[in-house]
Amino acid sequence: MKKQMKYFLLSFIIILLSTPLGYAAINIVYNNRNLTGEYTPILNGFIHSFMLIGVLIFCIGLIEVLINRDNKL
Repeated sequence: MKKQMKYFLLSFIIILLSTPLGYAAINIVYNNRNLTGEYTPILNGFIHSFMLIGVLIFCIGLIEVLINRDNKL
């Protein structure tokens, strides 16, 4: 059960921190570039990609729970 809890906690942390991670990723990737019209769509893309990563990690933890439950039966 410890392994699944690590996945669940990591996924919730990534989802909660997706907005600051998105801002940081834009500052790293697009350093010293003028993004006047494209800043918001690019930011939304980064935020949604981090949220998707969090959801996928949560699904991995859920699959681990289901596999372990089937093995105990």
